[in-house]
Amino acid sequence: MYFHIDESGNTGNDLFNRDQPKLSYGVISSRTNVDALGVDIHRQMLRKAGRGELHAKNLRANGIIALAPMLEKLQDKMKFDFDFYFIEKETLAIILFFDAVFDAGINPAVRWENYWTPMRFIIIHKLAYLMDDSLLRKAWDLCTTRRIEPRAAEIVALLKEIKSRALATNWDIRSKEVIADALSYGMKNPLALDFGQPDRKLVSPNAVGFQFVVSSIARRLRNKCAGDASKIVVDRQTEFNEAQIKTHQVLKLMHDGMRGAPANQRLLLTNHPLYMHMAEGDLLGLNLPGKQIDIANSEDSIGLQIVDIYLWIAQKFLDRKLPPALFDLARKVLRRSYVDGISMTGMQQRYEKFEALLPAFHHLSDEQLRAAAASVEAHRSKVRDMDLNLA
Repeated sequence: MYFHIDESGNTGNDLFNRDQPKLSYGVISSRTNVDALGVDIHRQMLRKAGRGELHAKNLRANGIIALAPMLEKLQDKMKFDFDFYFIEKETLAIILFFDAVFDAGINPAVRWENYWTPMRFIIIHKLAYLMDDSLLRKAWDLCTTRRIEPRAAEIVALLKEIKSRALATNWDIRSKEVIADALSYGMKNPLALDFGQPDRKLVSPNAVGFQFVVSSIARRLRNKCAGDASKIVVDRQTEFNEAQIKTHQVLKLMHDGMRGAPANQRLLLTNHPLYMHMAEGDLLGLNLPGKQIDIANSEDSIGLQIVDIYLWIAQKFLDRKLPPALFDLARKVLRRSYVDGISMTGMQQRYEKFEALLPAFHHLSDEQLRAAAASVEAHRSKVRDMDLNLA
């Protein structure tokens, strides 16, 4: 199979550009190569558009509408599947801060379930409420700085301010306690947390979003051919192609290791409460492509030009701004699409699905309630013994 990938909304590691709040990836896939088989129709579109290359931002809505019959003809010929992935940039900043502070493996004041189950999404939403633009920019800077050691005092100041804001809310006592405990440990042990990043590009929206792309390719390969990709073409851009390639390589190594792991270890992953929404094939990285990524200029690839237009159509459709004249084309393009991403709404939906599986409070037995209370109190005692001065 052949894959062509483009992105939109690229502002690099500047997550706070108000004009580009999301980074989006589009992936088209086909059993045959549009760069070879789509030449005639592509040439017709170029003549119709009066251009040497097709770009949605240059064509605009009217230009794409004019090309719609030929785009439909090409879609019918190639039978493209199109997948769409997005990253809310400020949400990514909140998540990276959450991971830096609330990882139960490095912060003993955090209970396992508050990091490793969908319970995490409650904390992330509360952090989003507490952190205004100024605090979020500071957190992102500390999470992505190359040398964190000289900045311990800045970490303490940030955590202290967030803790103060949490304690000033009208939240329930337990919510305040969960957040304050984690922050207090960090204030006492700032360099024990996971701030700092030797390669900032690997936590950029571009690299994080590309994880979805690699999984998308694997999913299409599983469903369509059960072999490796024939070609993976990514649009050339100035800064993040190397991070995309490295993301692909790292994921391949991780999933190769998981497939070679004992069955009981794989079972732990496939039954993990944080990943219960994912299919087993996605978790184990089945059919993750081994084919190396080709970086190409869009002017040299029909596929890259088409995915650029499809990405524009998907974004307008999801924003409910797609011109009605393009509805027929959109139906063909999006009929079998996978859509996924990182967003506050998506995390809320995942938590709600998780919560629906839990027993209602009034169905819990007295023994279960006592066990839960004892577990919480044991953790409180553990935190008190840390002498974090939580008063």
